[in-house]
Amino acid sequence: MRKFLLYSTILVAFTMSGAAEAACIQTPSCSSLGYTSSQSCNGGIKCPFGNAWNCTASDLSTQITELTNKITEQTNKITEITNKITTIEEKIVTIENGASSSNCQIGDILYSDKSCDPNVVASKKPIGVVFDRANRLAIALDTELKEWSDKNFDVPTLLNYGSSSAVTADLQGKNNTRLVLDYCKTNGYSCPAFEYVNSYQTEGTKAGDWYLPAIGELNVIYGNMGVLNTALGKIGRTYLPTNYHWSSSEGSNGNAWLLHFRNGNVRVNYKNTNSGYVRPVLAF
Repeated sequence: MRKFLLYSTILVAFTMSGAAEAACIQTPSCSSLGYTSSQSCNGGIKCPFGNAWNCTASDLSTQITELTNKITEQTNKITEITNKITTIEEKIVTIENGASSSNCQIGDILYSDKSCDPNVVASKKPIGVVFDRANRLAIALDTELKEWSDKNFDVPTLLNYGSSSAVTADLQGKNNTRLVLDYCKTNGYSCPAFEYVNSYQTEGTKAGDWYLPAIGELNVIYGNMGVLNTALGKIGRTYLPTNYHWSSSEGSNGNAWLLHFRNGNVRVNYKNTNSGYVRPVLAF
């Protein structure tokens, strides 16, 4: 009996000692076991004691490449969105500028930014006065006395008008100017009226933008002389001269058409023997 009790005591003591010893074993850390990555990876093994993974160098390299590609993709999307915003802003500016010029009225002052206003805007530079709202045409603020050309010749590419009633339908001043300049340059002629308008420029315009109006366009200017002179007076410029003005319309026999700004009289004269006023016109 004593032996049995002794064996039992020893067994219980041994069991309790083993349990206590097992309870003191510390759980190893993931990092100490080689689980050093905080993110999962291809082929990686998750630490059983926490959210860490054991990744090889190639796995980490793959992760970095994938992240780099994602960053590049997002950067490209941001660039694309930025470009779209820029395009929209440019379209808004274009629409606003177009709206400001399309609302121009006859007699409005035309400014270098192609906006119009019936009044003087101190912060803007005036460059002309609107005389045709539908076609958006403006006269320059300057005028000069010039000969049509140094010789009396016919421009074969230019339509000839034989009567005053027919020529008032000519509204092709810009095209006429181009044809005359091309012919004069090719054949060595001097065409002072056309050279003047072609070289005329202002702030917001360049050489070649302005042209010599056709008789039909001069007739529209003459019909609106009152409001045009009022606008010219507002900006301190002299009124339209009440005399003959050259047009880019050609008559027969090598002559050209003029219009008188006192009475609206339309007539032809030799291009090289009479100086008429030249008023540049701008299509804006």
